[in-house]
Amino acid sequence: MAEESRTVGQSSTEGCVDQLQFLRDKLQKFQSKIMGDFEQRLSCMIEDVMQDVRQQELRAQEFRQFDTSRGRANHASATWHNRQQQAFATAAENDVRDCPNGRVHAQNGTTPKQEQQQQQQQRQDRTQRRQLPDKVFVARESYLTALLQVEHMRTIYHIFSIILVMFLLNVIFYDYFVEGRINLGLGTFRTGLKRLHWVLGAWLLEHVFVLALYYAFQGWALVRAKLQSHKSLQRFWSHSCLILYISAQFVFGYVSTSLCLKFQLPFISACVLLLESTRLLMKMHAYVRHNAARVLQGKQKTDDDGELKEARPYLPPLRCYVYFLFAPTLIYRDTYPRTKQIRWKFALARLMEVVAIAFFYASIHERHIREYFGQFGKEPLGPSQLIVKIFGMMLPSAVILLCGFYMILHSWLNFTAELLRFGDRMFYKDWWTSHTYDGYYRNWNVVVHDWLYEYVYRDLYTYVFKGSKVIASLLVFMISALVHEQVLGFGLQLFFPVMFMFFGVLGVALVFLMRSAPKTLGNICVWFTLIIGNGTMISLYSMEYYAKRNCDLRYERWTDYITPAMWRCYH
Repeated sequence: MAEESRTVGQSSTEGCVDQLQFLRDKLQKFQSKIMGDFEQRLSCMIEDVMQDVRQQELRAQEFRQFDTSRGRANHASATWHNRQQQAFATAAENDVRDCPNGRVHAQNGTTPKQEQQQQQQQRQDRTQRRQLPDKVFVARESYLTALLQVEHMRTIYHIFSIILVMFLLNVIFYDYFVEGRINLGLGTFRTGLKRLHWVLGAWLLEHVFVLALYYAFQGWALVRAKLQSHKSLQRFWSHSCLILYISAQFVFGYVSTSLCLKFQLPFISACVLLLESTRLLMKMHAYVRHNAARVLQGKQKTDDDGELKEARPYLPPLRCYVYFLFAPTLIYRDTYPRTKQIRWKFALARLMEVVAIAFFYASIHERHIREYFGQFGKEPLGPSQLIVKIFGMMLPSAVILLCGFYMILHSWLNFTAELLRFGDRMFYKDWWTSHTYDGYYRNWNVVVHDWLYEYVYRDLYTYVFKGSKVIASLLVFMISALVHEQVLGFGLQLFFPVMFMFFGVLGVALVFLMRSAPKTLGNICVWFTLIIGNGTMISLYSMEYYAKRNCDLRYERWTDYITPAMWRCYH
């Protein structure tokens, strides 16, 4: 009996030991997992802190050529931020956020009228708290200009410069030894810049229209001030001028697009006219939108008889408007940060970069785009040939994307900014580090993004959709996609809305799909989709353009104009 009880005791003890061992193993695995996650998070946090420290060290020494009379702390904090929240004052006695249901009880001595005033003040405070930040201009260099002050980044710049030189030498030797002449892409310039004198004439006439808008706006503001005592007549005058202004904007855009079709402008000339027309439209709207708010909020002054009357509205002088027309920004201000002098060597270097990349583009067109798609519509085409053509353009399309960014957003805008001594050079941000498409769209082209944010998104958010950020953002995406498609469509003279689908549909979908992506994986996905999407888009537009030229197509019904030419060629 004793032996049996001893056996049972040993078995129960062994069972407890096994359970404790099992529990210890589980706790050890749990502890190791917790410690692993903690170490991973801690390493990520340390890496972020070290990256911030390195960026802070870079910021402390990247703006030597500008005046540093202001405080270093304020200057460093505003280096890479171009917006600040609007300041507003809220009286302490009117702040009723801690009261139940936002009300002040009557037993505290508040009358119903005072309570109603307090509720109105509370609503105004909530509205003020929802105000979006304003664009601010600060004297600063572009990201790449700042980064190229670091020796390692400057070495990478030298490497890419040598690669570009070697590519151009390859083109020169190929043209000389194979074709017997040196072309350097001049054929592309000759065909692409045909009828450029018509573009120049239209550009000058557009500036006459833009200057006429300045005096028309002055006339509206002065007549409105004189009609202060006649409210109904003042509203009628303002509404009539608003209708005329909107109509003039539509006519301005219609004329530029119709000239591309009437004069049969080649792609480069058409893009110059369309992009300049779009830029002037955005400039005009920025000036009118900024100064119309001033006029509508005009201050009143008291005359000698003690009566209130409307003060003469402030209208900026013509020199401010003319400087804004040529300044590399789309946001109107009366004054901008200015540099002390023009760095002619810096400006000449940027101009030479623009010329070099232009020749590089011409060579890519002749050696890749025309080589792959020049006979499209005449040659047989199957799935294998189509895949080879599209993927053969992936690398050249990636080079086109990067060189286009560098040529326009860095070299050209810095060149014009240097000539005009324009101080704020933040035309883009570090979009190449973006791990979401939110960050990519915000940082890729800050000049256009600021205009869309300041004059489209804010007005839609404040006055149309009343605080709905999602709907306002989607409408901004649609407007931007339509304008991009309009430039490409009329530049190539075809209806083929691939840009609209890629930008306005797939791009918007990627914004929501990639918001929760990890940084490293997200950045890889952004670059992968950019290269794939850009290569596919350039290939499709090239196929459509050459199919329309090479195929003998008839346009008898309206559907023939919207059906892709590449589809009609092979079906």
